[in-house]
Amino acid sequence: MGDAGKIQINANSVTLNNQGQVTATTASGEGGNINLNLQSDLILRNSSLIDTEALDIGNGGNITINSPVIAGFENSDIIANAVEGNGGNIDITTQGIFGLEFREQLTPENDITASSKFGVSGMVAINNISIDPTSGLTELPVKLADSSQKIATGCSSNPNSTFVATGRGGIPHNPSQLSNFYFTWSDIRDLSAYQKLNNNNTEVRTISSKPAIVEATDFVRNSKGEIELVALENRPLATKQVAECRGLGT
Repeated sequence: MGDAGKIQINANSVTLNNQGQVTATTASGEGGNINLNLQSDLILRNSSLIDTEALDIGNGGNITINSPVIAGFENSDIIANAVEGNGGNIDITTQGIFGLEFREQLTPENDITASSKFGVSGMVAINNISIDPTSGLTELPVKLADSSQKIATGCSSNPNSTFVATGRGGIPHNPSQLSNFYFTWSDIRDLSAYQKLNNNNTEVRTISSKPAIVEATDFVRNSKGEIELVALENRPLATKQVAECRGLGT
């Protein structure tokens, strides 16, 4: 038996399922090379293989895969192993690889191997090209825009447009829908001027210290012989004194 041949696949995507295989193996010669150039994805499921093994004295073949997404599940493998020769090289370029991992030997998991039983193991290079998160971003201006001027500019472009601040409540409801009577009222007036006006007209109240006027209950004659009316507590006005008081001329 001779060397295995070369396999070149250019496609949108490749899916291997239920022991599906892409192989360039040989029993005695050199393992073949496999090149996969995909635009979308490479999916391996249920014990599927990409294999360039050399089972005798030959070297394992090389595997080159270029695919945005690569996934392997249910014991699916990518193999470039050798027995007495050297293991092949595996070069993978992708934005995301799932399930498959590099291991020194084959396992019941999803393996990427380039080992040799008696020779030198091959090289495995996985170039995980992540998407640049800044590639789709737009740089914001350093100076913030004045939102009030933006509103004024929008209204002035149409002479029939007006801007009215109505507080909370949102836009009017659809006339075909039921009205919502549970509106929240908010007074949006500037009350500072109103409060200032009220403060200027504040009524100033004072408490008078003058004695209260009390009704006279008696009279006395002072040192000048003049009659003075006085108010005496708990002393009723006598009938005789009232008569004399009424008979006075002044």
